[in-house]
Amino acid sequence: MEREGLYRRIKEYTPIEKQILSGAPTQEEIPAFGHPADGDTLCFSMNEFISSGETIGIHRQDRFVEVAPHTHDYIELAYMWSGSCIQEIEGQKQQSLEGDVCIFDTQAVHSFGRTGEDDIVVNILMHREFFDAAFLTRLSGQGILSEFLVDSVTKSRKKRHYLYFQTHGNQAVRRIMEQILLEYYTQDLGNRQVIESYLVILFTELLRSMRDTSKEAKEREQADICELLSYIEKNYEHCTLTDMAEYFGFNRNYLTGLLKERTGRSFLEHVQEQKLKKACALLKHTDLPIQEIVSLSGYANLNFFYKKFREAEGCTPAAYRKQRNPVT
Repeated sequence: MEREGLYRRIKEYTPIEKQILSGAPTQEEIPAFGHPADGDTLCFSMNEFISSGETIGIHRQDRFVEVAPHTHDYIELAYMWSGSCIQEIEGQKQQSLEGDVCIFDTQAVHSFGRTGEDDIVVNILMHREFFDAAFLTRLSGQGILSEFLVDSVTKSRKKRHYLYFQTHGNQAVRRIMEQILLEYYTQDLGNRQVIESYLVILFTELLRSMRDTSKEAKEREQADICELLSYIEKNYEHCTLTDMAEYFGFNRNYLTGLLKERTGRSFLEHVQEQKLKKACALLKHTDLPIQEIVSLSGYANLNFFYKKFREAEGCTPAAYRKQRNPVT
């Protein structure tokens, strides 16, 4: 399927939309998904939308009709493909513009107002296990900056049960969504694995947008922390607290306090964590001798590396390599 075919497919009327446009049913006569949960809230089941055994599904939301307050037994990513709509999420009204993304946890009660011809919402349905593995576990292992952003998202998710990304105008998110949908509708060889990979890329772009939005909105405290952690990621092998303070024009004590207050960790703890992340990656993906890995990870003392590694991972580097990469 080409891009033009995808756009035609998304605009096609669903059976429910055809019924609505024919003037036959009333709102109450339209077939409803879900089963009663608390009060008037419905709970949608993933089995109503995808085949048993699948971990990801895609559902283009019906237009011309309201979607009643509901929850899910899955994680849902709602992408505003075109137009706009009004959502009510946990009691708060939110206008979604073309390109915006919202990720709903299983406990998030939300509804959609009536949409028009060009107001198209595409929903990606994911089992919680896949979402947690792809968004949280996998991304947090990329570096201390990603871990900090993922941790921020996780805390927000625990408070609100949803994550809202104002990504209208973000062409990278648009291109990734197009690729996901092309793969899904084409159903070619290995499309499930390809879709999962694109979703990880999408989650990464959403994290980047969260970081960039904080800068554009001049939320300097958050932006400064991202810049500080990025500096440590790039210079962890040789940087010192003094070097970093001079680079940013901060007092050493102020820098120490800022890191501790905003991340809960000191400069040295962040440096050690980044070194260990590099060592773990090399142990998993290469067959380099451990002594060489120690040097490449920025450690000058072999015994100190072994001590820190055991404290962090609960085993020796050799045992870690055997568990994660048994063929080496």
